[in-house]
Amino acid sequence: MDSTILIYFLLAIAPGLIWLFYFLRKDNLPEPKMQILMVFVYGIIITIPAVLIEVILIKDLELINLEPVAYAMIKYIFIIGFVEELFKYIVVRFSILKNSCMDEPIDIPLYMIISALGFATLENILVFSSSSAIAFAPDPLTLSLVRFIGATLLHALCSALIGCFIALSFYFLKARWLLISLGFILAISLHGLFDFYIELGIMDIATETQRNYPLLIIFILAIIVSILLREIKKIKSVCKI
Repeated sequence: MDSTILIYFLLAIAPGLIWLFYFLRKDNLPEPKMQILMVFVYGIIITIPAVLIEVILIKDLELINLEPVAYAMIKYIFIIGFVEELFKYIVVRFSILKNSCMDEPIDIPLYMIISALGFATLENILVFSSSSAIAFAPDPLTLSLVRFIGATLLHALCSALIGCFIALSFYFLKARWLLISLGFILAISLHGLFDFYIELGIMDIATETQRNYPLLIIFILAIIVSILLREIKKIKSVCKI
C-alpha cells in the first residue's frame, strides 16, 4: 500500500476510534468486546444504504425549483439528518437492544454512540477519498482534526441524545413515546442545522455569526448529553427492554 494512502486512511479512521475509546471509558461495566465490534461494524455497513437513499432523495429534491437556502434546509434536516439518525438507530434496535448485555441504562446511549462512530468512520473515509474535501482542507491532518471536533463528534452526540431519551423512556412509561419522539426531533434538527450552517459557509452566504453556529451546536449538544448521561448513571435499577 502506498504510504500516502496509508496515512490518509489512518487519519480518516482516527477520529472515530479516538472518540470510541473515550466514550467506552464512561461505562461502569465494560461491554463485551465482540458486541462493541459488531455494533461498530454494523454502523459502518449501514452507512452504504443510508448514503444511497440520501442520493436518491436529494436528486428528487433537486427537481423542485427551490431557492438555495430553502433547498439546503430541507436537504440537511429532512433528508440527511433524518436518514442518518434513523439508520444509526436501526443498527442498535435490531442488533443489540434486546440483548442480555444491555444490563444498565447507560448501555443504550453507549451503543448508539458506537453505531454512530462506525457510521462516521466510513463517512470520514469517503470524505478523505473526495477530491473536493481535500481541496477544502489540503492538509490531511487539518481535515482529520476538523472531522474529529466536527462531524464525527456530532454523529456521536446526536445518537447519544436519542439513546438517552430512549433510556429515560423506560423509567417514565407514561411519557415514553413523547420522550423518544423528542429525542429524535432534537437529534435530527441539530444534526441538520449543523450541516446547514456548514453549507452556508461553503456557499459564502453565511454571516460572521452564523459561521460559528456549528461549533455552538456541538457545544450545546455536549452539555445536554453530559447532563443526561450523568442523570442516567444515577439510575441503579436494571431496565427490562
